Amino acid sequence: MLEIKDLSVNYADLRAVDSANLQIEKGKILALEGHHGAGKTSLLKAVIGAVGSVGEVSIDGLTLTNRNAASMLALGVVLVPEGRHLFSSLTSRDNLKFGAAVCGIGANFDRVLALFPELIPMLHKPAFALSGGQAQMLAFARGLMAAPEYLLLDEPLMGLAANSAKRIWSAILELRAEGIGILITGQHTTSKQNIAIDYIMIENGIINRRKENAK
Repeated sequence: MLEIKDLSVNYADLRAVDSANLQIEKGKILALEGHHGAGKTSLLKAVIGAVGSVGEVSIDGLTLTNRNAASMLALGVVLVPEGRHLFSSLTSRDNLKFGAAVCGIGANFDRVLALFPELIPMLHKPAFALSGGQAQMLAFARGLMAAPEYLLLDEPLMGLAANSAKRIWSAILELRAEGIGILITGQHTTSKQNIAIDYIMIENGIINRRKENAK
């Protein structure tokens, strides 16, 4: 279990995240909903040590001190960031190879592509030539090349057409079935999705209520 206890993030005098407490279990999906600026991205970045924070992050009871993206990758925690952050001039194949290289291990290339077969005919093309939906699939697939045990997905559905969003959800469900723990952020993440997940709200940095399971 990836557990967050009393995690807070400050930017000068602004408190972006206020004493957040979350548990991300393997084989389950936790959706964190909130409007732009609510604190979702800051929370995810704090988990992997990309921004300064106070509080505690642990895996299976082991507190993770001096966190950074590299150390969290080694522990199987992968953030797929909002905005994709692809290497636009590199081919799709090379973007995927980079995802494996940064962690030194990497998942099975064919296994990752099996989740997103739409990328196969695009492997030789530069990332800038991809549609929005294809680019999101590539960013997602690049994160999977690190063979994560926990996935932090920041706004993976933002700006996607319905078909692309449905495709992303299909991959998420398959990964859940494989035992990966998933934290996904967004506005109205679960709207019109016939999916059993837990979801909570964040507002002004405060996680203020837990909703009923969506199904």
